[in-house]
Amino acid sequence: MRYHNLLEGQNSRCIVVDVQPIYTGLYDGNELTWIDELMQWLNRQGPILMFVNADDTGMTDESIGEIQQYWEDSGFDPGNWNRTEVVDKGYGYFRAWMDEGVPDNVIIKVIRLMYQQKVTDSRELFDGDESDDYVEKMTQLGVPEEMLDDGLSVEWTSVAQLKKYNGAYLMGGGREECLKEVQLLMNAFNIKYKLVQDFIYG
Repeated sequence: MRYHNLLEGQNSRCIVVDVQPIYTGLYDGNELTWIDELMQWLNRQGPILMFVNADDTGMTDESIGEIQQYWEDSGFDPGNWNRTEVVDKGYGYFRAWMDEGVPDNVIIKVIRLMYQQKVTDSRELFDGDESDDYVEKMTQLGVPEEMLDDGLSVEWTSVAQLKKYNGAYLMGGGREECLKEVQLLMNAFNIKYKLVQDFIYG
């Protein structure tokens, strides 16, 4: 969905991934051209779930306060923080499997199974990776054996929180990177979203 098709939309839920200086090109003098436009649009929307990689999880040196200041400097109205949830999610919790080409449907299947078995790391499935049949059961799911030592983690955000944003506009983040991690988790639980193509990296 293109931004210009959304001009009439107001008070919609939004999920924004990794819109922060380290990723937008601010530091190298080649900032993405649409950041100010995004902020003006967000000012007219409803609740915002703002995912960042900040210093709380040690993924970047940027603090949440610095990222919020960047949003304000780009045109975000400070009065809108009261309807914005900020989550320092970290990154990379699905990326090893994604980057090695593990199919989306396999990742989704494993995520669902983790929630069914009430574990937060895929290496805890089927009584753990030390159990006799762990490798067999995981490979039957379609997980390549060489990826089993690099587990998926689902502790980085709350599914209950994401469900509150069912039907939200989703934007920001690398198309095949952090944005896709959020998509995969939402897809695993059939949480609907609409991608805003004009506000996605890559």
